Amino acid sequence: MLSEIKKAVSLYFEPLKKLLQFRVKRWHTAMRGWDEKDIRVIICLEDLIWYWMVLEWLFWDNGTYICHWLHYVPLPKFICNWERHWDKDDPEYFAKFGDWFGDDFGCLWHVWVCDPLCQWVWKHKDFHKAWPQWELTLEEARKTFAHDPAIYEWVEKELEQHKKWDAEKAE
Repeated sequence: MLSEIKKAVSLYFEPLKKLLQFRVKRWHTAMRGWDEKDIRVIICLEDLIWYWMVLEWLFWDNGTYICHWLHYVPLPKFICNWERHWDKDDPEYFAKFGDWFGDDFGCLWHVWVCDPLCQWVWKHKDFHKAWPQWELTLEEARKTFAHDPAIYEWVEKELEQHKKWDAEKAE
């Protein structure tokens, strides 16, 4: 009797489940590596449940903008100069808050809001699934996607920013 009730309830809610969990296929581009020699453009076809895609868009694509905006808002000096043992694994390491976390509100937003939300979405996003994926060198991506340069231009911009950051760090 109980199994018949479960079966009836399952049949009743199956159309609702299909409606709420429809899947969206989308192309996703990413990059791997920082040196010009080993940089790769990754093209991936994702198959996601719609609400995980919306949440990823909200938290990753838009939420990280808040991190960038908050990097222009400095923390007060008394917070940045707060010294203590921040690393539980290395109690010998004694540092200032600003050296450990950063000296702006963006670091706090990223560590306590943005990153945990993104990790929660990615945990549910079927990362364990094997999606079709292609890895191209930057030169191969330029040739393959000559008709749509936006696919690889952002990788070139990231590479230039990284070079500038390396040059600043070297000085």
